[in-house]
Amino acid sequence: MKLEPECVGCLFNQVVKAFKLLKIESDRNLIIETQKKVMEFLIEQDISEVSAPIVGKFLYSQIGKILNTNDPYRELKQHYNQLALKYYDKLKRFVLKQKDPVFEALIVSALGNTIDFAANHKIDLVHDIENFSVDNLAINDYPQFKELLEKKKKLLILGDNCGEIVLDKLMVEVLLGEYPDLEIIYAVRSSPIINDATMEDAEEISLNSLVKVIESSNAPGIDWNDITPEFKKYFSSKDYLILSKGQGNFETIKGVQIPNEDLFYLLKAKCILMKRIFNVEVGSLIFKKREVEKDESQKPEINALRD
Repeated sequence: MKLEPECVGCLFNQVVKAFKLLKIESDRNLIIETQKKVMEFLIEQDISEVSAPIVGKFLYSQIGKILNTNDPYRELKQHYNQLALKYYDKLKRFVLKQKDPVFEALIVSALGNTIDFAANHKIDLVHDIENFSVDNLAINDYPQFKELLEKKKKLLILGDNCGEIVLDKLMVEVLLGEYPDLEIIYAVRSSPIINDATMEDAEEISLNSLVKVIESSNAPGIDWNDITPEFKKYFSSKDYLILSKGQGNFETIKGVQIPNEDLFYLLKAKCILMKRIFNVEVGSLIFKKREVEKDESQKPEINALRD
């Protein structure tokens, strides 16, 4: 999805939010200088092609340089992983008691999408977990998802944030319990970026002991110019049903011609852009099958996915 007008102001606000969240000691000049670098990066891009997560990749690389680290959110990521783990057993017991545990596990997984340090909303994982309701699912294509899951018996999950990955693990456990023959591949980022989950996080919560975990790319979404060969292999295969978690993955997949049409988005609408695109209220949960856009069939398949 190309950069939208709503994204530009949000990106500059993310700079301010990062400085506050990470408690970076600075004056206004350093903040504005960082915003200026983001602006210069934007000017250099083809705005008909670049997406907000790719700009975000540059933005957070600048934050890392200021702090002299490639993983400035490391402690915060660990905090949210551990916080989610505290609720793991309780949520699992609740989910398994429901009429359709797979559906309930997907809802819980979607709620994990609350944890996003780049979004302009308050993070309150505890509140969301304790007060979630299936009524919050504004778009529900679950019946189609379940039908394809039972048919294909292969699932590729595109992971998103830390904390959220713990609830994804719960979803994985429930899926494997309901479908013992199901093959699941879980994709994490190939290097630290904001609070997105990496291989280190998958190992921290022992997700890799349940399913095969692979790396995708080093952006808060999918950077098609820098995907791993292993990710290309699974993403390009039409044998897999694909479950894309979060807004960053959505923004970098939407509008791109891809080999596999059996892809579903599972995310929380965190901003007015998602409100406009999905026609839902901000804060709504979305479970939607990807639709091929009218002009998409005319676009060449992205080079990274060509054989």
